[in-house]
Amino acid sequence: MPTPEGSILAASPTAGGDVHYIWTDAVTVPRAMSLSGAPLPGQSQWRVPRFGHRRDLWTPGPDGPVHTFVTTPADRPGPYPLVFLVHGGPADHDRDAYDPMVQTLVGSGLAVARVNYRGSTGYGPRWRSAYSEGVGHTQVADLVRVRADLLERGIGRPGAVGLCGTSWGGYLTLLAMGTRPGLWDVGVAVKPLADCATAFRYSTPALQALDTSLFGGTPDEVPGAYAHASPSSYAAAIRSPLLVVAARRDAKCPPEQIEAYLAVLRAGGVPHEVMWLDSGHDGYDGADHLAVIRRSLAFLGGGLPSGPDQAEPPPPPERR
Repeated sequence: MPTPEGSILAASPTAGGDVHYIWTDAVTVPRAMSLSGAPLPGQSQWRVPRFGHRRDLWTPGPDGPVHTFVTTPADRPGPYPLVFLVHGGPADHDRDAYDPMVQTLVGSGLAVARVNYRGSTGYGPRWRSAYSEGVGHTQVADLVRVRADLLERGIGRPGAVGLCGTSWGGYLTLLAMGTRPGLWDVGVAVKPLADCATAFRYSTPALQALDTSLFGGTPDEVPGAYAHASPSSYAAAIRSPLLVVAARRDAKCPPEQIEAYLAVLRAGGVPHEVMWLDSGHDGYDGADHLAVIRRSLAFLGGGLPSGPDQAEPPPPPERR
């Protein structure tokens, strides 16, 4: 069926042979459309501003090309300060769909990359089960490859590349910051998995079963696997600004494992900021959600210079 490039969130046939559907892409809010092009009732004439341009990129990798959705500012040329907005899961994926966080970042002059790294859904079972470089490290390797590709293409700018993620995306943010500290200039991890063994001990039975399957045993049975995948094992190596947002009533990424991670940062003298929320893993009230977005945007903006470093102006000519 001839529909615009992007994502169809829902669709329904009509008695007259038409199809009504909800459509979106990375720079357009979801809206109701019809296959015939007929206008639908109840459509508002108000439109949210579109701040950027969208494109798909594919980066070669050992298990096949890595798919990335890239959104860039429309009002200025590249290269841009670049933020990797890392999705959670890992059994999840980004799609070509509107995300207010993407538009907020792009509207602030930053380019945004959303990478469907190995382990993501939507690309078949082989891609979802590809962990050839280890839990977490496989996904970080894909982020590193895409980073190099985007810099080579002139989309991102060296010295101005950041990471931002929630839950498993926050985990990958912390792991990448610790294992590849020279590549990232700022990081924001929201409600992350930060210390794998401690998280197991304080987590839910369902997540403990998932970890046992993922790592091949419990922390007591395979401690090396948990240590190898844990951001806390590499936290002392971080050298760029880091913001950790955590929740006191988080059952999936419990506060005890956040505290264990923060203790490693403090022991290593790693500069960082912490924002605690009185909420669970999946729940925000509106005020919390807005506060996290504002704090994240300010932190990313402070860590990513808006333009290339300016050369020192030449000295004025000597007067004769």
